[in-house]
Amino acid sequence: MAIITLVLFVVMIALALGAWGKRAIRQEAAFSAPLEALEYFGELRLQTKAFYVATTFAANHLERIAAYGLGARGFAKIFVFSEGVLVVRNGERPLAIYKASILSVSTNQVAIDKSVESGGLISINWVQDATHLSTHLRIVDSSERGLVLNEIKGFAAGKQVKDATK
Repeated sequence: MAIITLVLFVVMIALALGAWGKRAIRQEAAFSAPLEALEYFGELRLQTKAFYVATTFAANHLERIAAYGLGARGFAKIFVFSEGVLVVRNGERPLAIYKASILSVSTNQVAIDKSVESGGLISINWVQDATHLSTHLRIVDSSERGLVLNEIKGFAAGKQVKDATK
């Protein structure tokens, strides 16, 4: 009985990993790999510790992006420069978002499997190859959440978001 249970467990793990890999391949066809660094960073405006929750499609905050390593949760450092945002994640490739790509920023309570207090998550809505994405972050020091939010809101000021469902 133990051997049958072990075999079933291994088969289920293999199926789950296969499905995750297929999802990543399908999503990689939708948009190219995000930048790992900004070509020109500009002035460092803010730096803080955060928890990287996920990157999702903007229209569906419950569909995690598996492509390009964006599906892995973990601790990160957030750097807000005058030219964009850099998310340096522990054990994963960094994620750089130019200010021109940022459409809006907002606070949320829920993304994927993370539920926090009202306004506890910062969601950066941005575009990569005409695909609208949202990157969700939880700032470790809640007193810095407003500072991060205001800095990133400055990038999106005056932009008209026409279609956030792509």
